[in-house]
Amino acid sequence: MPLVKGKSKKIISQNIAELQRSAPSVPRDKAIHTYMKRHNCDYSTAKTKLSVAIAMSKAGKSKK
Repeated sequence: MPLVKGKSKKIISQNIAELQRSAPSVPRDKAIHTYMKRHNCDYSTAKTKLSVAIAMSKAGKSKK
């Protein structure tokens, strides 16, 4: 799951799509389950939220 470096919206959306498609690693899966418990949401919502956070972090951008 190599993520592309870059700050454009296109690169960020490609990274989010890559994270959504790929099977989560053990630490990422654990983070998804922790997010589910803390925010009382389902697996797909937690996976999406964390995918966005990872892609934004890779791009060096913060949550607005």
